[in-house]
Order: sequence, then structure tokens, then C-alpha cells
Amino acid sequence: MARYKPEWMDASIFEINKQPARCSSIPFADRHSALGGQASSYELFLDGEWRFHWAPKPGERVQDFQNPAFDDQAWATCPVPAQWELHGYGVPIYAPFHMPPSLRKNDLPNIDPEDNPVGAYRRMFQIPADWQGRDIYLQFDGVCSAFYVWINGEFVGYSQDSMLPAEFHITPYLKEGKNLLAVEVYRFSDGSYLENQDMWFLSGIFRSVRLFALPQYAIRDFFLKSQFTAGTDEMEDLYASSLVVQADILLSISDPEASPHLQLEVILLDGEKELASQAVEIESLSRATQAEIHLPVESPRLWSAETPILYDVLLILRDDNGQVFDVRHARHGFRKIEIRDRQLWLNGRSIKIKGVNRHDFDPLTGHTMSLERLREDVLIMKRNNINAVRCSHYPDDERFYDLCDQYGLYVLDEANIETHGLRDVMRGDMQWLDAMSARVRNMVARDKNHASIIMWSLGNESSTDDRFAQLTDLVHQLDPSRPVHYEQDYRGEYADVFSMMYASPQNLESIANSGNYKVRSGIFSWETVNGKDADGKPLLLCEYAHAMGNSLGNFDEYMRVFEKYPQCIGGFIWDFADQAILSTNEKGQVCWCYGGDLGDPYRFSIFGCNGILAADRSPHPALWTVKKGYQPVEFRAIDLEKFQFELINKFRFQDLALYDLCWRVELEGEPVQSGQLPAPLTSPQRNAEFTIPVKTLNGRGEVWLILSLQLRAGCDWAEAGHEIAWEQFKLPVSRNKYQKGRSELSDLTMQYQNRANQLIIHGSGWMAAFDRKRGWLSQYWLNDQPLLKQALIPNLWRVQIDNDISSAVFYPWASPLLLHQYWRVATNRMHCSHFEFSVNNDSSYNIRTAWRMPGSRRAFMAAYRVNADGKIVVTCDFQPQRDLERMGMQLALADQSWQASWFGLGPQETMPDRKLGARVGRFNSNSSDLMHQYVRPQENGNRSDLRWLNMVRSDGLGLRFQALDDELFCFSAWTCTQDDLANATHIHELPNRDFVTLNIDLLQKGVGGDVPVGGSPHEQYILKKNTSFHYSFSIQGINQQTKFPDG
Repeated sequence: MARYKPEWMDASIFEINKQPARCSSIPFADRHSALGGQASSYELFLDGEWRFHWAPKPGERVQDFQNPAFDDQAWATCPVPAQWELHGYGVPIYAPFHMPPSLRKNDLPNIDPEDNPVGAYRRMFQIPADWQGRDIYLQFDGVCSAFYVWINGEFVGYSQDSMLPAEFHITPYLKEGKNLLAVEVYRFSDGSYLENQDMWFLSGIFRSVRLFALPQYAIRDFFLKSQFTAGTDEMEDLYASSLVVQADILLSISDPEASPHLQLEVILLDGEKELASQAVEIESLSRATQAEIHLPVESPRLWSAETPILYDVLLILRDDNGQVFDVRHARHGFRKIEIRDRQLWLNGRSIKIKGVNRHDFDPLTGHTMSLERLREDVLIMKRNNINAVRCSHYPDDERFYDLCDQYGLYVLDEANIETHGLRDVMRGDMQWLDAMSARVRNMVARDKNHASIIMWSLGNESSTDDRFAQLTDLVHQLDPSRPVHYEQDYRGEYADVFSMMYASPQNLESIANSGNYKVRSGIFSWETVNGKDADGKPLLLCEYAHAMGNSLGNFDEYMRVFEKYPQCIGGFIWDFADQAILSTNEKGQVCWCYGGDLGDPYRFSIFGCNGILAADRSPHPALWTVKKGYQPVEFRAIDLEKFQFELINKFRFQDLALYDLCWRVELEGEPVQSGQLPAPLTSPQRNAEFTIPVKTLNGRGEVWLILSLQLRAGCDWAEAGHEIAWEQFKLPVSRNKYQKGRSELSDLTMQYQNRANQLIIHGSGWMAAFDRKRGWLSQYWLNDQPLLKQALIPNLWRVQIDNDISSAVFYPWASPLLLHQYWRVATNRMHCSHFEFSVNNDSSYNIRTAWRMPGSRRAFMAAYRVNADGKIVVTCDFQPQRDLERMGMQLALADQSWQASWFGLGPQETMPDRKLGARVGRFNSNSSDLMHQYVRPQENGNRSDLRWLNMVRSDGLGLRFQALDDELFCFSAWTCTQDDLANATHIHELPNRDFVTLNIDLLQKGVGGDVPVGGSPHEQYILKKNTSFHYSFSIQGINQQTKFPDG
């Protein structure tokens, strides 16, 4: 006899008594209420506090709790929607490519009965009086991962698939007055084997629960389609079209012949204006009847992410006497999607995907999303030139798609299928096919009416086999209007696009030219891809530009490839926001938690924190790079001396009539001229030339012209003045800056004296000390006030960024080797091998020092030239015998109340391979704001290409650092030490020191970001061994009276 398996451990049973999936739609009483934007009187949400009991395993779950006589007064309460681990029950698990320990890896499905928490929920509800005579349905919008439902003690049904609704017909189980709803949720089920996404494993009823009341004659489901009958594919010819409505009519009466004659009417509205309507008689009635209407529409305005034009559609079911039974409302965008010439076309125009992957995730509520958070995410994307989003890796909260329709985002909707941790084991296992088919079918059923969805995805990282070919055929049958995506189709056998993950710009370019390359098929595995398999298909990076921590290097190189090759249709950055959970530790400290912090058995650390935004949606510096790289308008110089430029409109559907061209001329970072013009009237994908009316420029220094394209008036996603594109040009009228001559220093004097191991040099109002034994500048006084807390010392190491430690997370046994920092050790052990002092003929002083380090044959050389005005010119030279992490020097400023002002790139953090999005200008910041708080402390806050930097204390005293001989420098400032950053694993662990650590660097190595694990910088951003590194800068004391011609 076969051993009994419960439903939650039987892959062949994934639903019992569940209604067929349908589009998101609710019934209304009449036309006015359907269009009024208010809640339907036939929908009732059951969200709120429910009685709740949690058991750590099925053997300890509460028995017979579904019985109305069961006493639950001793139970606690838990909010619905919510995930119980975030309310103190069990622990969140982060396992990006492993199955949770409960999901055993042999004899699948095989769930550990000793480790499968069960949550029991109870809630009373009452049916509204005006629902009398209607059929009642209960819908769960999202439950993880499997659950049973009872009404008044009667079994109603069972469901899996955490990310899509489960709907049950409950009329037979209801009674007058109060009714009991009981739900038993299992954290793990056989469905969990299909839900191994790179995210937190969390459980419970995490989306809304609601009731619907349907009439006896109801519109059960409908599919709105755009049908174009024009003879060509050009957008201008898409004038003749139809709105095709396919509707399913449900009769709840037992005898269809007893029903009245029914009529289905479809009305298309543009605001309050009725554009078209048509009705059809429903003649042959059965319990489930289909009706189809073709509604001609002349010259509809077309939907795109740039022009998200939506029409209101009403479906009204009535009888011959005009009695209305059911009214449904939807919004429809007319648009045509196709693939041809290896490109993705919308409305007859080839489009580029400038996208991002996104999880439904909130740091406080997990996968439970508020409407405010969903809208915030969409608005952030729109304001930062992101035009597409991949729902990674499951269908999102249905309200998210409404927002994408409304504001304009292209959506890659993805089925809730990922077997990452066991994809090789589960490859081709047909016991899962029915469940996989249901997940794909139900996704299409729910989301089919959203104009924003331009492509269906079969899931993520679940290997490739015949099952996915069958799923592709299924989607083509259900919806032939949209292409099918699946990244694991490495051979190009069935998916409509050729999708890849983490191809470098060079590899992407290779495959665009039918070349071969190796693609990462797993964390530890690579597979050779034949570029010829992609021939005939568009190339899409479904994941690229891995943005973990201080990352997203060389993003501009991807943009170049996207622009160069029409068949490279773009990609989705990984990813949108960090998946960090905001919690409180045992010390009462608020902390941002990542993998392993909250008690799960794995230690996958920060691999869930890959966002261009922090979990609270504050921006990481990479967001500026993305906005600039994705900007839809480009500026090019034609003749800088005549201020003539060209504007390239990269929009596909939008001219520039809604924008102003704002310009500004800056001399040494200070505005000297500005103006505003209407943007040149440029059609989509066309160019226009223009001239900026710059007047004669006076003054010395660098002159920059900034062009900025801004919204003239506010729109629903941004305010007036919002900038969508900009560019900056250095004008050839720049003149040499004023340099102080030697004659101006002749009246100034200085002296020196030796005190033990100190060389003291002092002039008028200033004094400097050099440590003869250690070889460094140990103190600088201004007006008898010491400004330094720590001496100026060589700094050759960098706090490891997430890309540096990524391999160690997955190879912990090799951590001592992978995490070893030679230059950190060498810098800490360096010693002064030479100190030399001399007086120059012009009465300035020279100091030459050399430091040697263990394992390095060459010394780090520094020379100091001290002038009578207190300026110290520092020159550094070093030739490393191994690749360097940074070439720079570091000091600490006494006190913490410092104000920074600089002329260079800003205002945000930049790195050698991530400068895109930063401008040359003059910027100001408090020292406490110069750090960037990544969720794991790491190298941060670097500003690049500085001409000068002023650090001024609250008492007006400060230091000026200036580049020499066009050798620009970088700086960063921290309110802690470099060791503090290196030793901390979380933000809250960083101490707030009573000084500011200041780095003055020539440069540091790039950050990389092509791949998730072991991503090193590109060749040109590596500080290679045996390279001679040289840079100079000056240090000088300043006060409130100090004047500089350039700031």
C-alpha cells in the first residue's frame, strides 16, 4: 500500500476546490459606481487582526481549531496581511541559491516534518445584508506557501502558489449572522521547491483577504485585446483598430433555460466622453458561456511607457428589460507588440529596455506591500529614467501593475517558478509539470489586461528542458500577442528572445556578432553559449550591472553596446532596492539585517542587498549613474567656441514640446550666466541643432556650460523643473588661474627648529611639525590651534567593498586567503627609512622621506616643499610590486564639526569606473554627510577629479588641499577610522569618533559589478603592479579671511 502523503508534500496536488484563475476585476452595482473610483459595495476586505497560533512543526499544530466551538481566547493576534516571522514567530531565512534546510534534496518532495512551522488563523465575519441572493467568493491574494480553508468548520479548499490569488466559492458554507473563517498555513510545501528565489523565505497570509458578491448572472472573466488592421507596421499607420473583448459569463442558477435573455454591452470612454459602444446578445446560455465583441475604434491614441494613455472600458451585463446584473470596469491601453528584425517593437517602433529587477519587498513588512510603497517605487523609477521593470521572480501585488499602466513602465511579468538550489536535480522532472503549468496559466489569467506587460517570463534559474518548451506553447496559446522570455534557454530553442545574465559588455558585443562566450549558469558553473543560437532573436540582459554595495562600475560601457547594436534591446539591472530587514537587536539598537543576522542557518550575508536604492528607498550613489545612463536625450557639441550644439531625442514616441532647455555657465564652479529656452522641437528619434546665447566671459579659471532638459510643467510623476537629461561641456574660453608669484612671498618669513624627534617649522600665524622618526607631517597649527588628530601618512589599502568579499561568502573555507589584504598589513607595518631636511635658495624648505614595507622592494617616496605662507606642497611616488588598492595619503582632522567645500565631481560619491552621473562643480557638505551608509560598511564617500578642497571647522579655521599641475585628486571623509569601517559588519556598529578621517588620494581601483560573485574591475581600472604612480597636492591653513581667486 502506498504511504499517505499530505497535500503539502504531494506535487500532484496543488489545489482543491479552487476557482479557475481570472483577471483582476470586481463587480459594481452600476455604471456610476464603476467609474467613480470608489470601493465597490460588493467587495469586503477581511484585513485586520486575526486570532493566531503558531506551531514549530505539523505534529504540534492545533487540532480541530476550525470548529466553531473551539475556544481561541488564549491565542495571540497577528495582523493580516503580514508575515509571521516579522512578528516574532520563527526566523526569516535568506538562501539565494540553496533550498531551506527543511526541503530535503532526495526523494522529492521531501519536507522535514520536524521543521515545518504551521500557522493557524481564525476570524469572524458577517455578510452584508445587501448581498442577499448573491453568490459569495473568498479570495486570498497571497499566502506562503500552502494553506487549507474552512468556513464554519466545513472544509472549503486548499491552495499553493504563494504569489497568485486563490479564490473559493463559499456560498454553500455560509449562515445567517456571524461566520467563522479558519485557515491553516504551512511554511513549506512541495510548492516551495518551485519558489527558491533570491529573497527572504517568509510565511503567512501576506496579501489581502477579501470577499466578493456576484449576481446570479455575472461576468466571470474577460480579456481586452487591441487589434490593428492597418496595412503597414509604422506607428503612423496604426489608425484602424478594434477593441476585442472576450468575456466569460457565469450563471449560478441550476437551470440555464430559465434565465432571461442577456445582453453584454461594451463601452469605451476617454474621460467622460463616450467614444464607442456595442452590445451582443448572449443566445445559447450554459453555466459558463463565452461572448466576444469587436468594437471598432478610429485612430486611438496609443499606450507606451512614454505616453501611457489609458481608456476606460465598461462591461455591462443586463437583460432585455434593461435590468443590470453586473458591471465591470477596466482600463485599456491600445498598443501592438511584436518581434522582427531581431528587435522588440511597440506600435511600429523599436524600443530599448532601460530596466531594473524588482522584488515586492519592504524592510518593515517583507513581501506585504502598501499602496504607498508600490507607488513610491514606480515614481522613483520614472524620475530616474527607468522605463521597464522585471517582476523578479514572481507575479507582484496586482496593484503594482495598475500603477505601471498608469504612470508608464514596461513590465516583464514572471511566473513563480525557480528551482535554483536543486535545478540540476529537478531538471526534466515531470511530476512538477502540472503545477508549473498552473502557475504560468494563472499568471497570464490574472494579469492579461495590463497594457504595461509587454512580455511573459516562464520563471527564473530552473534549468532548461522540454517542460519549458511546453510552457512556451501554453503561453502562446493563451496570449499570442506577447512574446515569451526564459533566460535558461541557452540554445535559443523555444523562447522568443535570447536572454542572458551578467554578460560583460565585451561578451554582449561578441554574441551580437554571433560569437561564442561563456555564460554563468550557476554560482560555480559556466556554460559556453554559441552566438549563432541567438541569430534571429533580440538580445536581452534579464540581469546585469550587479549593484551590490559600492558597485555598478563601467555601466556606461553597457550603454554604448545597447546604442551600437539594434539587436541589443537593453536589460534589467540587478536590482532595485536592498532586501534588508529593519529590526532591533538585543541591545535595543535599530539595525539593518541581512542574511544570517536573524537566526537562519545560512550565512549568505549581504547577497540580498543589491539595490541601487537602500531598503528604505533612500538612493545609493549608483542611482545617479543609472539616471544619467538611461537618460532619453543626448547633447553633443558642434562648435564650442560658437556655443553650437546638437540635441538627440532618443524618445520613441514623445517630442520635446513639454520641456525647457535650461543652461548655465559656471566659472570655477560659480554661476556667471544662465538662461532658459523652449527645447528645440524635435520629433522622436530625431536630432536638432541649437545655439546658446552666451555673452562675453571674463575671469580666470575653468568655464563649464551645463545643459539641462527640464519639465516645463508638472505631471503625475514629477514636478515642474524635474530634470530628465543633462550634459556638461568645458568651454575653450577657460583661462589659466592666478598663481601667487615669488615676489608676493618675499615679505613672508619662516623659521625651523629641532625638538627631539620633531622638526618644527613656523611662520606668520601658522606652524607645522614633522616627525623625524616616522617621517610624516604630524601636526599643523593655525592661530595656535592644532588642526590634526592624526598625522598625514601613506594609505595604500581600501576597505573591502561587497564585490571584494563576494567570493568568500560562497567559499568560506577560503576566506583567510580571499579576504587577506596585503596592502593593509603592509601599510600598518611600514617604517620610515629616510628623512632629509634642506633649505632651498628661495628660502623654502624641502623635506624628503621614504617608507619601506614588508615584502616590497621599493619604498614609498614623499617630498614636502614648505613655503613661508604656510603652503606645503606634497609629492608622492611609488612603484608597487603587486596590484595596488589605492594610491593616497590619509590624516585625521581634530574635532568633528567640519564643513567641506570642493571643486570637482559631485555632489554624490564617485568611483574610478562609476563617474557617470556626476558633474564638475562647486559643492558643499557637512563632514558627517560625506559618508555613504551602505548596509555593510565598506569603502565609501569618494569624490573624484578635485581641483581643490577646503575643510573648515566651526571656528572658521581650516585646511585647503589643492591639485598641482593639472593632477586632479580624490577625497573621502569619515567620522570613524578606516579600521572601524573594515571591522564593522553593520552600520550600527560604526563608532562616531571625535575626529574626521580624511583621505587625499590620487586614485583607487575600480569597483566592478559585471557579475554577482568575484566581480573584479575592468582592466583599465586596475592599479597594476610595476606602474609608477605619482601625484602632488598642496596643504595650506585657511581662516575666514583667507581669499583665493578660485574659491
